[in-house]
Amino acid sequence: MRGPYHAIDMLNPLSHLFEHKPSHFALTFGMIASVALVVGVGAHCNVPSLTGTSNGDTSTVAAVPAVWSDRFVSSVGLATHFSYNDLLPYGHDRAKTIASLIATGARFVRDGLSVSVNGESNDDYWNAMRELTQGGMKLVLVTYPTRLGGDATDPFPYHDQRPLDTAIARVGAANVLAFEGPNEVDNNNQGWGGQTRYGEYARTFQASMYAHAKQIAPSVSVLGLTVTSGDGARAVGDVSAYMDAGTLHPYPDGDVPAAHLASMQSALAALNAAKKPWWVTETGYHTSPNATESLYQPGVSDIAQSKYVPRLYLDYFAAGIPYTSVYELIDEHDDKSNAEANYGLMYNDGTPKPAYGALRNLLALLADRGAPFTPTSLRYTLGGATSTIRQSLFQKRDGRFYLVLWNEVPVYQPKAVGGMAGRVRKYWERVAGASDEVRDVFNAPVPVSVALAAKARTITLYAPLHGVEPLSVSSNVSSIVVPVPDNPVVVEITP
Repeated sequence: MRGPYHAIDMLNPLSHLFEHKPSHFALTFGMIASVALVVGVGAHCNVPSLTGTSNGDTSTVAAVPAVWSDRFVSSVGLATHFSYNDLLPYGHDRAKTIASLIATGARFVRDGLSVSVNGESNDDYWNAMRELTQGGMKLVLVTYPTRLGGDATDPFPYHDQRPLDTAIARVGAANVLAFEGPNEVDNNNQGWGGQTRYGEYARTFQASMYAHAKQIAPSVSVLGLTVTSGDGARAVGDVSAYMDAGTLHPYPDGDVPAAHLASMQSALAALNAAKKPWWVTETGYHTSPNATESLYQPGVSDIAQSKYVPRLYLDYFAAGIPYTSVYELIDEHDDKSNAEANYGLMYNDGTPKPAYGALRNLLALLADRGAPFTPTSLRYTLGGATSTIRQSLFQKRDGRFYLVLWNEVPVYQPKAVGGMAGRVRKYWERVAGASDEVRDVFNAPVPVSVALAAKARTITLYAPLHGVEPLSVSSNVSSIVVPVPDNPVVVEITP
């Protein structure tokens, strides 16, 4: 889904340490890396390669172009609800939430522009947005019909687009990455004229919002509205004339991150006849596998979320998605029965889940703020059992390369939610109670050889799931064997 490697069979007895004892990760990784350096180039001749030759002759290896590492970091966003000041993280704990969000290293926040323009104070919301932009984050603001005070909103055909003016006046166009069309209009069709008219109403709003945004802030991207199904896309029809990019919400259903990415692009093609780029503005995993309410997809464990979320950003970026926002930063409520309340990378009280640290560490290793530059290429091959191994090659402005490797395999066996299997499970759990069975899949690391065409001054290994401290540093070497787990590891190469 996603042959034998006899030269390093001597390493296999160590592999079990990765499976159930994460605390041993750093020690084991360093031991394997040290042995791998002794094995050297000769140990991985005659093995398959992902990037070039398969005969071990690195003199003929094709150069692999790198991507600026900070361009990847800039693609990373998180969804929040700062307009919901009745929720603990966005009301009482607002300052702590803002600080935690900035500390992730993510570069943009996606939030709702559902603020009143008539007599109701929005200062708390805009103060939060300003603090985030001062912390180096940009904003993706989801648009809705203008609130006119109380329960009143601007009616069809939605000519009143003053919230966009307010956003530009409050934070400046330079801090707004995008205005996004309305959220999941097929799921919320009652607010768009009902089942028979929501397509027409939502399409009209998108056109009006696009025209106004381009009039007042032409540098700000305008994203299309979102739907959740092919039927919704067909009901709305083509809106590509009223957007710079389309939007997707390809939740993985507890599976590997890109499980539904391509199929959703295909299903929603009716929105995007011009084939403009797609952004992902919602996706992610909830961490309440035994939830019974608001259960739209299966849940996963905390540790599975911590492995999948960094992979998700890498997978989507490699698939050509320029910006991805995971839903969401922090749990909305402290309620394990409600799946919707548990999508956060942090618990409701502000305590980080493992996924928070894994993402923060990955972004810290790859961040490279500054003037854009044109990366170069690196000549290398990967060898070993690489059929499920994924890679991304980045470079910083100081010349260092960052090869990110991960094993693209499932790390969790999700419970059935829909269909007959889901109904049977729910019935059984009502009778017998929720199962406490451990459903995590502990995959042994895959030994992968990295052979360079020229010696590197240093090769440094990192495991973001466990921290930002180096696991090993090796000097004047041209090859290494990396035990690649089911979560990203980073190989820093200084030419």
